[in-house]
Amino acid sequence: MGMKWAALGSGRFYFWIMAMPAVLYVAAWRLAPAVYTLWLGLHQYNIVYDAAPRWNHLANFLQILRDGALRQSLGLSAQFAVIAMTAEVLIGLAAALFLDTDPPGRNLLLGVFLMPMIMAPVVVGTAWGTLFDRTVGYIPYVLRLLHGPQLQWMATPGTAMFALLVADAWEWAPLVTLLLFASLQAIPREHFEAARVDGASGWQLFRRIILPQITGMVLVAAGLRLMDAFLELDKVFVMTGGGPGSSTQFVSMFIYKQAFQFYELGYASAVITVLLAVLAVAYWFYLRSYYRTLEAANL
Repeated sequence: MGMKWAALGSGRFYFWIMAMPAVLYVAAWRLAPAVYTLWLGLHQYNIVYDAAPRWNHLANFLQILRDGALRQSLGLSAQFAVIAMTAEVLIGLAAALFLDTDPPGRNLLLGVFLMPMIMAPVVVGTAWGTLFDRTVGYIPYVLRLLHGPQLQWMATPGTAMFALLVADAWEWAPLVTLLLFASLQAIPREHFEAARVDGASGWQLFRRIILPQITGMVLVAAGLRLMDAFLELDKVFVMTGGGPGSSTQFVSMFIYKQAFQFYELGYASAVITVLLAVLAVAYWFYLRSYYRTLEAANL
């Protein structure tokens, strides 16, 4: 039975003392920057030409509606996020199913497979950018040995996007694998044994026993990767810089350029504010559909 707030008495003082570091952290490193970003989005502020922020009402937000480059960046981000999420869920599911069969050296295999996930995204981008480099890259070298096509991977829109997708899947498919493997391990083994006794095939085991019980975790993994991939910046910055042209200029890269190349901090802040608001609403709908799926599965 939980203790009521009024019953704490003098203990409330110690409660606030213990909670104060966390409260200060949230206020200083989360709420204050968010409020400042919203405030800056309501101002015209170019740090090169403006001595101080100038109030411009909703001009920055209205500019968002007219900005074709921003719409292009949003479309590229959505395209990348959907493809990357789909690939990572499929790869992660296949790897999790393989690990669930308890192959020899499973713990070693799992440890090796999870290594990319703990690497910094900048390191991952640098490594894959080097692998795809036409001069010193290992991938073009192997293609030359096999008399395959000689491509400038970072010089054409399609190959540059493909390189980013490969790098992202290599880094984050292990996270999906870890989540789904944990979900698979929670399924009682008796279910599989009973199904095999009844003559169920491997596909029937997957469709009727495994998939219904891991659907919730699949949705969690897909949602996490979709939102994270939509805001991808590190690997784009290192591998392509948004190029060639603007073919890989995702929305995070667009915001970065507005703020730190064109120095339009007011407009960049407005874009961030709108983007975070849209993502928050999308996340709310995602959670609601996720809980409805869980409720339907438990009926």
